[in-house]
This record gives sequence, structure tokens and C-alpha cells, in this order.
Amino acid sequence: MNIDEIDWNEVWKNLYEQNLSRRGKGECASIWESRERALEFLERSNKNPQRVARVFADLGAGPASRILDVGAGPGTLAVPLAARCAHVTAVEPAAGMVEVMKEFAFKEGVENLEVVAKRWEDVDPSELSGLYDVVFASYSLGMPDIRAAVEKMCKLATKRVCLYWFLGSSPWEQWMIDLWPALHGQEYRSGPKADVLFHVLYDMGIYPNMETLQLPHTRVFHDLDAAVEDFKQEYRVETADQEKILREYLSSVLQEEGGEMVLSGNSKRVKLWWEVDQGA
Repeated sequence: MNIDEIDWNEVWKNLYEQNLSRRGKGECASIWESRERALEFLERSNKNPQRVARVFADLGAGPASRILDVGAGPGTLAVPLAARCAHVTAVEPAAGMVEVMKEFAFKEGVENLEVVAKRWEDVDPSELSGLYDVVFASYSLGMPDIRAAVEKMCKLATKRVCLYWFLGSSPWEQWMIDLWPALHGQEYRSGPKADVLFHVLYDMGIYPNMETLQLPHTRVFHDLDAAVEDFKQEYRVETADQEKILREYLSSVLQEEGGEMVLSGNSKRVKLWWEVDQGA
């Protein structure tokens, strides 16, 4: 098949579905329903405060800006952005994330944050508070129909759309690739990456600016038992034999630092952004 004949949105959908079939979850957001996991995610993210300043600059935001954060998680970016901008709307489907984000906003004294507890696919633009200077999604593109998702973002943005996504296998995905055959008797299937996303955008007539990033990813545990418990749900570990395989793998890759067990790696990522002309 000629590359011009490929339906890249269908390629995205197929890779998304294959990934879900391996993970055995109905939706990407399902692992974040737990308040405890959402809190852990927020605490880990808040150890990198320079990320907020970097994203604020990436978005071209200012004190008068209205921002839409698609897939806001526990408010890692939405809450501090709201403290610097006129208004932020955060769309987030996972109950645990929403609860933690509201608590975070209250703690920070942020009152100009609107939280929409829905999947982006289910959001009707008419239920949001108007248009936004900037719409962005930070590593939250786990959606089956990426073209429809981006089209909705473009309709709501008046100045800029900014997407952050993965270039290749992330550290946690590589750990799954390593473990999946032994745990489940089949290869792990990764979700769609930035190469497919770029082709989808190109087919839409969007020619984005692009910047590659390399970011560290670190998980810290009190001990090996805590690491095993943390990974069991995500890796669909249900039997004693599977737990043994997981324990042996983690014991081989975890590093002891300051009395804690650390699992770390680097991931290649990409920032894609483009200006929106509502009058075009």
C-alpha cells in the first residue's frame, strides 16, 4: 500500500485497541480511579516544579489567558496554571484524579479552576465556558479516535493547540515488554506513538511545530514488597507464579538509594504545537 493511501487514524485506533487488549482494561483512565494512586502521582509530579514553568512558556500563556487542559490528571499543571492565568478548565474522567485535583486546588487557594469530570470524547463543547486561548493535552492522548479528539480541541482554541506525547517506548512500557511474555504468554503491544499522531495531523492539514524532549521517569518504593504490590494491578498479576516472576524481575532492576528502592529510566517524548486561526 502507498503511504498516501494509509488511514493513519485507523492505524492509531488499531494500536490503541491492541494495547487495551493486552492491558485488560476498559479505559486508559481506569487505573487512576484510586485516590491513593492519584495522590502518589501528584506527589511524584510535584517533585519537578520546573515542568510547570516550562509548560507555561510552551503554551504562550499570560495572566489574561483562558486555558483548557485535556486529561488533567490530579491537577499537576491545571492548578498552578490557574494560579497564573485568568481561567483554567480541566477535563479529567478518573474519579481519584478529580478528587485529588479539587483538594489540591483548595489547598493552593485556586478558585478559577473549572473541573469537568468526563472523558474528552464525551464532552460537549457547549457545556464548557466558551472558547480558550490555548488548549493542551499533556501525555493524555489515550483516546481511540485521535482525529475527532484533535478536531474538538481546534474548535475550542482561539490561539494555540499544544500536544505532548511519546516518541518511543517509555520506561514503564519497556518493563511491560520485558515481563509480558513470562507473565501472560504473549508479547506486549504498545500503544500508538508520535509518528502516527504526526501523520494524523498532516492528513488533517495541520503542520505542527515539533520539539523532542528526553525526560526522566523515577519510581521510589520503601522496599521490594511495596514495589511488587504497586505493580501487581497494572501488570495483571493474579497468581503466585506471576507474582514470583514480577518479584524476581523487580529485584534485578531496582536500585537501593538512601534506604529506598528506586526504578528509573529516560523516555523520549515530543511536543507538537500549532497556531489556530478561528477566522480561517
